[in-house]
Amino acid sequence: MDINNTITGIGLGPFNLGLAALLSKHSDIESVFLERNREFNWHKGLLLSGTTLQVPFFADLVTMADPCHKLSYLNYLHQQDRLYQFYYYESFLIPRVEYNHYCRWAVDQLENCHFGENVSHVSYDDESDLFTVHSELASGQTKTYSSRHLAVGVGTQPNIPQWLAQCDHPLARHASEFADLQETLMQCQKVTVVGSGQSAAECVLALFRSLTPEQVDQGASIRWITQSAGYHPMEYSKLGQECFTPAYMDYFQTLTRDKRREVASNQGLLYKGISCSTISDIFDLLYERSIGGRTPGLTLSPNCSVKSIKQIGLTNGLKIECEHTQLKQTYFLESDAVIAATGYKHHWPSWLEQLKGSVLETDANNDFIVNKDFSAQRCDSGRGKIFIQNPEIYQQGVGGPDLGIGAYRNAHIINQVLDKPYYRISKSTAFQNYGIPEDATLCDFSAL
Repeated sequence: MDINNTITGIGLGPFNLGLAALLSKHSDIESVFLERNREFNWHKGLLLSGTTLQVPFFADLVTMADPCHKLSYLNYLHQQDRLYQFYYYESFLIPRVEYNHYCRWAVDQLENCHFGENVSHVSYDDESDLFTVHSELASGQTKTYSSRHLAVGVGTQPNIPQWLAQCDHPLARHASEFADLQETLMQCQKVTVVGSGQSAAECVLALFRSLTPEQVDQGASIRWITQSAGYHPMEYSKLGQECFTPAYMDYFQTLTRDKRREVASNQGLLYKGISCSTISDIFDLLYERSIGGRTPGLTLSPNCSVKSIKQIGLTNGLKIECEHTQLKQTYFLESDAVIAATGYKHHWPSWLEQLKGSVLETDANNDFIVNKDFSAQRCDSGRGKIFIQNPEIYQQGVGGPDLGIGAYRNAHIINQVLDKPYYRISKSTAFQNYGIPEDATLCDFSAL
């Protein structure tokens, strides 16, 4: 085995799992993928009935790089005897539960995926030009792996606002735990969901659907609050979606790093909003359950910023301190439970942070510099690459975390490991030209 063709993947979310899947066809590349969790589960706390992916099923582990791969979603359906059912399902947006089952099906066929191994340290040796990865098993046993390249797919962690971190109430939790708490929440009189994105909407819809008129008559209710000015849809028009294509990512890389941060900070509604179908389902339930002047059992409070939550005396209730973001007035709400659908954020592991300065180059903000080829820029002369699977969006644009980019990125990674164009990389992925038109003439202001 050529030592240049070795790669260790750290973290097994959909992106590194997709890389492992594509590599299953490459006997000339030695790979191993390590995951600290004992099994694969994609956002387990939000695997709710009726929820779907927000991207077409083509955004599976392999199809956008290798449509004929045996680990494609269509072959999964074939192996599960569900092709005809899917044919009449007539939807590109597949159930989230089934996507998770598909990924677990793929894991069962991959020998290079190791679960229950927590990476504790990564070192780089100048002489051998290799990375050494140290992992720990639950038993206390340690293992080491050496490779020329790394693929970092550690994902994101729940974004815990300060007001939630300071409360230890058993029913004040992040939405990532919603599925485990759902049965308990359905028994509460008053439940408050905080957030304005898809996760918040899905939690609200799940609770609202289960709320009966009899419960509402007895005082049960759900409150949905957000500091945003309203409950807005994410961008889902056909041309709007082209921001999630490789073409846009290529353009984004031509911008200065400061300009990228500025652009990325204003693109929230491209991916942070709510799907139109979920908004419609909630509105239709509100309309149906308010017939005849009935109280529907769901109240919506935009422009509401949560400042703190505290337990009320010796009871199990919670007092929520809020500020109206436009009126600038403080007020209080009471609830039996609070679910914070406040999203996720990057939290890079300490072993990766420790490579800054010695192996990895950083910018003026002390952040990694992710190149167009998806590798982190090195500050030494080492040949091995550290590929970053899900960088923050200012690195490569809003498409970076999108499942539809995963197989495309992994094709690039494998081509670099092999040092040859094994995978055909699409040259035209959008109708829009995000840069200056080719037939345009640049102005020479010095001549004026």
